[in-house]
Amino acid sequence: MPHEGPDSNGRCWPRCISFKCAKRAMLIRGHTIWCSWLNDVCVGPSCSYAQCVRNKLLPDNRCGLVIKRITSDVVKPEDFNLNIKLKGKLARKLEGDIV
Repeated sequence: MPHEGPDSNGRCWPRCISFKCAKRAMLIRGHTIWCSWLNDVCVGPSCSYAQCVRNKLLPDNRCGLVIKRITSDVVKPEDFNLNIKLKGKLARKLEGDIV
């Protein structure tokens, strides 16, 4: 029976509804998933023809649906030190605008 998402270890598997075989060789025979291309049991995401319909299959055969992104600011506002010195006409023009 197809399920959505990865198995209990976070790995992609052929029972996911987003898993697809590029050769269209995946058959379900009882409780096993069979590959008619190799005429053997399906090896899952380690097969070179394995695809994810949602483009979430990561290179290490993990499902991208369970991966959390960690973002951090590389540059902080305190890192900027603005000491701008202007000369000439532009300095006189902006001098009145600065409060």
